[in-house]
Amino acid sequence: MKSNQKEMIAALLKEGRIAKGYTQKELSELSNISIRSIQRIENGDILPRTYTLKTLAGILEQPFERFSKILQSQSFEKDAKETDNSPTLSINKKQLIILSVGTCFAIIFLSLAFIAQSPGFPETTFELLVFCAIVLLLVTGILFLFWRNK
Repeated sequence: MKSNQKEMIAALLKEGRIAKGYTQKELSELSNISIRSIQRIENGDILPRTYTLKTLAGILEQPFERFSKILQSQSFEKDAKETDNSPTLSINKKQLIILSVGTCFAIIFLSLAFIAQSPGFPETTFELLVFCAIVLLLVTGILFLFWRNK
C-alpha cells in the first residue's frame, strides 16, 4: 500500500505542476527543493515529508488536505505494523530455569556476603529471620516476574 501512496502523491504533484505550467526545474527553484528530490517524488521513489508536501502544495495552489489524507492512511498503516511486529524477548523454558536458578544463587550468595562482612549483624535471631524473610521475598518477586504469563 505504501507504494500506492507514493504513486498517488506523485500523480497529484505532477498533475499540479503541469497544470501550472512549471517544469521540474522551475518548481525546484520556487520551492527551494532540489530538482533530484522533485524527480524522485514524481517518479514515486520516495514519500515526501509533510513539510515538503505543504511547500509544494502551496506553490501549486492545491489544498494540502488532499495530500494529508494520503499521509494519514500511511501513518496509520505504519503504526499498525509497528504494533504487530514489535520485537519480543524469546526465552525458552530451559533458559528460564537456568536464569531462575542463577538468580537464586546470586541473591543467596550476595546475602551471605553481606552477613559475613558485617561483624555486628545479626545481633539477634530475630534480625536474622527478618533478613532471611526479606531475601526470600526478593527471590519470590523476581521469580514471579520471570515466570508470569505474558
